[in-house]
Amino acid sequence: MTLTNSFLDSNVILYLFDTHLEKREIAKRLIRQNPHINVQVLVEVGNVCWKRLRWTKHEVAEFWYEMMSDCKMSGISEYNLAEAIYLTQKYDFQLFDAIIVSGALEAGCSVLYSEDMQHLLVVEEQLTIINPFFDC
Repeated sequence: MTLTNSFLDSNVILYLFDTHLEKREIAKRLIRQNPHINVQVLVEVGNVCWKRLRWTKHEVAEFWYEMMSDCKMSGISEYNLAEAIYLTQKYDFQLFDAIIVSGALEAGCSVLYSEDMQHLLVVEEQLTIINPFFDC
C-alpha cells in the first residue's frame, strides 16, 4: 500500500478516530503518503465529526486545515458534477461517491482508497478502487 498517486475517500480518513487500532494505523499511513482529496471528502468528514463526534466548528476547521496541508486538495467543478452524473449512470455509484470518483479521475489518480465502494473495481480503465481494510 505505497502508491503515491492515490485519492482517499472520507471513510478512510474517519478511521483516524476509530478504536480499531489496525484500521487507524492504515489510515495514518495512507495520509502520510500525501494523497489527493477534494472538497466533498472534507465536507463529509466535517459533517461526521460535527454530528457524531460532537466536535466544535473550530475543531472541524482546524482538522480541515490539517488535512489541506497533509493532502493534495482540489475543488469541485461543473465538470466534476457532470462526470459524477455520468459515473452514477454507468457504474451505479451513489451521487456523492461519484463526486469523489470524478475527483480522483480528474487528479489522474490510479487508486481510490474507499471502504464503501466495490473492492478492485476499475473505473474508466484508469482508477482502481481498493478497500485498504479488506483483510482487517
